[in-house]
Amino acid sequence: MKSFIAELTNYVTSLRWKDQAPSSTPLNWVILSNGGADFHDSIILFGFEDGKLSPSLVVKTPRIPENGWALQVEYDHLVELWNILGSGAAIRLPRPLGMATLHQQSALIISYVQGESLIRTSHKVLWENPRQVLALAVDAAQTIREIMNLTSTPIAEGEQVPWDFRQKVEKFKQMYALTEEENRILAHILNRLEVDRLKVSQKVLIQGDFWHGNMIREAHLGSLVLVDWQYSRWATDVSLDVYLFLLASALTSVPEKLMENKPQELVKILASWQSEIIPAYLSAFGKPAGFSLLPIRAGMLVCCVEKAVRASMDFGFIQADDLIWRLIFAELVKWPEESLFDDAFE
Repeated sequence: MKSFIAELTNYVTSLRWKDQAPSSTPLNWVILSNGGADFHDSIILFGFEDGKLSPSLVVKTPRIPENGWALQVEYDHLVELWNILGSGAAIRLPRPLGMATLHQQSALIISYVQGESLIRTSHKVLWENPRQVLALAVDAAQTIREIMNLTSTPIAEGEQVPWDFRQKVEKFKQMYALTEEENRILAHILNRLEVDRLKVSQKVLIQGDFWHGNMIREAHLGSLVLVDWQYSRWATDVSLDVYLFLLASALTSVPEKLMENKPQELVKILASWQSEIIPAYLSAFGKPAGFSLLPIRAGMLVCCVEKAVRASMDFGFIQADDLIWRLIFAELVKWPEESLFDDAFE
């Protein structure tokens, strides 16, 4: 680790002043300590300049060197987004400062975002306050739609935008025994997505893991800054980004004393949001324009499949939290579409 830190310090010192006056200020490194982190999560380091209380930059490096590809994806898409968004990128994204291999270890260097991490916000302050949940939902929807609008690109004639949801469904079926009704609904969703792919005219860059844990409330302007872009990709359907936020928010809103019944309580919370929060969220996002968006229940089921199989497909192992998404999938299937899960735009 000492050799890596030494190489990192040398690399960052030569990199960070490319567009500024040279500085001799040394960097001090602090490693984020998270005992609950998964083995396949990245190690996070904060670089502090002498005399400063806030970091100047953040470095992500994989615990397993073979997982460096995920950081390369994140870097490439951050660079892509900064080129597309121009001067407006700074209020929505960390700045990609460099991607390097140091001491045989990948390292993604990005700017530090000064602000409040929403995953660390007090449960009582946010998730037990419907007004606060509503305000965050509207802000989140407007933020992700703004990025989608800016990245929206016409699909060239003959272009095939990569799509692997069918493979994810097959993996889901391998991992979990499904009921006849669950198989029927998945087949319907696949057919709907296939039909939609023939109708769309635009592709957009989705974040791929759009939930409050990947949001920071910027300290000065109060805008939502989106971090962790390793699952971002070009897509013609945006259901994953739109509906994962609602599912993750509802999951976080489940009271601790009811956590043993997470899936059932999550759906009850979604039902309680039916009259105001969900309509306001979808209204703030707006109607699809050139891309597709599934009906609510179908879109949420897509999120469950994606989250349940992601670690297994990307890293070859099952995470402890993967099962909860299969259980949420089962619970959502029980709910009739005509109640909560009808199509918001049809």
